Amino acid sequence: MIELTDDDRAALYGALLTVAAKLRGPDGAQALVLFRRKGKRAFEAEERGKGSSTG
Repeated sequence: MIELTDDDRAALYGALLTVAAKLRGPDGAQALVLFRRKGKRAFEAEERGKGSSTG
């Protein structure tokens, strides 16, 4: 995200505030499930990428 925002800390903070607002909303529990699922998949993909690299 740092690269995507050119290290614009205000943009990053705004994004985090948006996520917090979503979690506080009526669909917060559902959003949390989706965020966790996406994060877990990203961690797993990263681990697979590390295991397949040759250095």
